[in-house]
Amino acid sequence: MRVLTKSRFKLGLECPNKLYYTHKEEEYANTKSNNPFLDALASGGFQVEELARMHYPNGVLIEDDTDRTKYNYEEKVIQTNELLNKDNVVIFEAAFMFNNLFIRVDILEKKGNQINLIEVKAKSFKHGTDDVKYNADWKFYLFDVAFQKYVIENAYPEFKVTPFLMLADKDKSTTIDGLNQMFRISKNSGNRTGIIKMDEQLNKINIERDSILSLIEVSEIISRIQKSEERILPEYEFEEAIKLFSKAYEEDRYFDYDLKFNICKKCEFKKDEKKPYLKSGFENCFKRKLNWTEDDFKAPNAFEIWDFRRWKHLIDNQILKLEDISDAAFGDTTDNSSKIGRVDRQLIQKYKSLENESTPYLLKDSLKSEMENWKYPLNFIDFEASTVALPFYSGQKPYEKVVFQFSHHVYYEDGTITHENEYINVTAGDFPNFEFVRQLKNALGANNGTVFQYSPYENSTLNQVKVQLEASDESDKAALINFIKTLTTPPTDKDYKGEIWSPSRKMIDLCEVIKAYYYNPHTKGSNSIKAVLPAIFESSLFIRDKYSKSISEINLTSKNFSLNHIWLNFENEKVIDPYKTLGKPFEEWDTRMERITEMDEINNGGAALTAYGLTQYTNMSNTERDSLKASLLKYCELDTLAMVMVFEHLKELCEE
Repeated sequence: MRVLTKSRFKLGLECPNKLYYTHKEEEYANTKSNNPFLDALASGGFQVEELARMHYPNGVLIEDDTDRTKYNYEEKVIQTNELLNKDNVVIFEAAFMFNNLFIRVDILEKKGNQINLIEVKAKSFKHGTDDVKYNADWKFYLFDVAFQKYVIENAYPEFKVTPFLMLADKDKSTTIDGLNQMFRISKNSGNRTGIIKMDEQLNKINIERDSILSLIEVSEIISRIQKSEERILPEYEFEEAIKLFSKAYEEDRYFDYDLKFNICKKCEFKKDEKKPYLKSGFENCFKRKLNWTEDDFKAPNAFEIWDFRRWKHLIDNQILKLEDISDAAFGDTTDNSSKIGRVDRQLIQKYKSLENESTPYLLKDSLKSEMENWKYPLNFIDFEASTVALPFYSGQKPYEKVVFQFSHHVYYEDGTITHENEYINVTAGDFPNFEFVRQLKNALGANNGTVFQYSPYENSTLNQVKVQLEASDESDKAALINFIKTLTTPPTDKDYKGEIWSPSRKMIDLCEVIKAYYYNPHTKGSNSIKAVLPAIFESSLFIRDKYSKSISEINLTSKNFSLNHIWLNFENEKVIDPYKTLGKPFEEWDTRMERITEMDEINNGGAALTAYGLTQYTNMSNTERDSLKASLLKYCELDTLAMVMVFEHLKELCEE
């Protein structure tokens, strides 16, 4: 039977056409991860779920199937029904079916005919400022709960169902150390996520005192959803959407929903470079709805435009290709000739694309004026951090950031480049933040040159550590806080009511420099360094020539690569992305760690986060941990070297 689950219902709310492509792994490409092990590491959801169950010590678990290919829906419902015969019972993963609708409930509490439906989410809230309400942040979670309530009420009309969310409460702090280490994760041969509970430690927990989770009743919001007063898809009432989705999915029928380009842009059913033999659901929709040909897909379109905001105009007129979009449809341009405005940048991109013109656009005089304010030696820093649901130490709140790594390159006025410093701590259970700041202070204290970040991430991360330091008993916290304040600007969040300061050595955001003065058509509108760097390789003969030589030949040092390492290699006269040549943590092993098989490269921020999760929440040998550590160090070093290359390219252009 083809059943509509709550995850498939959510997919239909994103776009009903997705229901036709989902769970067809041998036919349609899907670029989203479907690995529960890696998802659990990235989100920390496995810890929140296990802690939530501890609130109900007598709960009974409906065990999952090890082999997902033989999933027995009816058996799960039968097991649930037997437990529901009791007057009072708590069930974990209770199963309900109505027609072809099927749900599993995280926690179900039955007291007579009263049912408390509890959905556990690895998401945080804060009373008053970030509370649960119907908005873009919460709507899909709330529709998920509404769908579950609908199925239970139709399967058991005699039950009175009250819906709740159980969430990480940012107004709570734990009273114990190492809460996040008490639930660990393993992967068994059935490719299912398994939890290892540290029972000896967990037995010491007083759940009322030590838990950072809170139960939030959402009856009023769910009622509005069920009455169709709140809608994600404005065309359909709540129950109508369920019936239409379930019928289309059961019949394996294409829904034929109208294209909503802002949604289409994020579609996961696109071509996958790793599996080129699979079809694209995205392309199938455009062929069906707009009669697009292969040439149409090659034409420049609005999906490429950075920060495009006029989607309603395009949807209403069913136009997407840049040649069909008027300049006025982008919005108003600016009169500022010293920086590239948002709409100005979009129009530059439009005409560069239409004319197939690949020369970078540069406000040379403005950029030169900006660069004259930079003080040598130049410092380039990059952080890797994780936000964990369960705190490390007593007194901490949920989702406090853990900063486990930095890399630091220095560019001297004579052109010498040194990989000057780095820091990493992947020891399980260690809270690295304060030592991280000490090491960074020592690193940047060696000179008084300009400090660069790429994006505001480093600024916001240091500000969060500042708050942690203020609440700490560290003997040197005043010095560390003052150091942070020399670099960062205060938070700009509208809810921020804290201290305001003026940094004496304010970090320069290199991404903002790119946005203000430079556009490279090879980026296709992206300002990510992972897009800007390959674009520079296409445009700069200087960068290609320099970095196609060995480290020893180009006045450069490295802490993680040999002197004969070459950063840029070529294939068919094209630069190979250096992030794809970093190597794999376990490639030299006779037998790789089985749990790493789907995450065997560390070449982006998501993979780095997952690798850190592995070091924290799985049991591994020192050899395994050292392999991951070495790969993380290489990745972070390349991130700051990439910033150096971006700077060198801008410098090159200004000197022409």
